[in-house]
Amino acid sequence: MTSRWLIHHLTATTPPDAPVTGCEPSCLMTLRDEHRALLPHDPAGRSVTDRVRQLEELLTEAIDEQRLRLRPDSWLNGRTLLFHGHCHQKAEVGTAATVALLRRIPGVEVVELDAGCCGMAGSFGFESEHYDVSMTVGEDRLFPAVRAAPGDTVVVATGASCRQQIQHGTARSAWHPVRPVREALHSA
Repeated sequence: MTSRWLIHHLTATTPPDAPVTGCEPSCLMTLRDEHRALLPHDPAGRSVTDRVRQLEELLTEAIDEQRLRLRPDSWLNGRTLLFHGHCHQKAEVGTAATVALLRRIPGVEVVELDAGCCGMAGSFGFESEHYDVSMTVGEDRLFPAVRAAPGDTVVVATGASCRQQIQHGTARSAWHPVRPVREALHSA
C-alpha cells in the first residue's frame, strides 16, 4: 500500500470533517507527520492529515459532552492507574491527552511514569541481536517502577510494543488506555 493510495482512499471514503484516528500512537503520528512530509503539495493528503486526532482526545470530548458516561462506582474506583506513554507519542504530541482521559475515570489516581523508553523501540527488541539492550533499557526505570507498584495497580501503556515489553520484563499485563474507560462505562 502506498502513501498516496492510503491518503486518496481515506479522502474518498470518509466525510471531509470526520476525524481520522487510531489506537497505536506510532501509526497515527506516522499517518499525520510523515504523510505531510511525503506529500507536501497534495491537497488530499493535507485534508486527511489535518483531521488526524488521538483517540484519547475524541473520548475525552465525548465524556465531557456527556455522550459517553462513566460509572462512579466501577471496580476501578479507588485504584491507581500507572501510565507509561509510547516514545513516539511523547516525542510528537506528548501524553497530556491520555492522562486527561484517564483522569476522567471516577475515583482513580493516575500516576504517569517518568520512565523513558520501554526498550522495545518498534521491532528492535524483537530482534535477537538487540534483546539484551532492549531489556537493559526497560530495566533502567520502567520495569522497577512497574514491579514496585502494588498488585491492584492497573498498568496502562499506549503502545502495543510497550505493553508487550512490560509483560515480558515484569510478568504484569498492561492495558491500552481505552480498556479502563470501557471498564468504567455505564451500560445502556
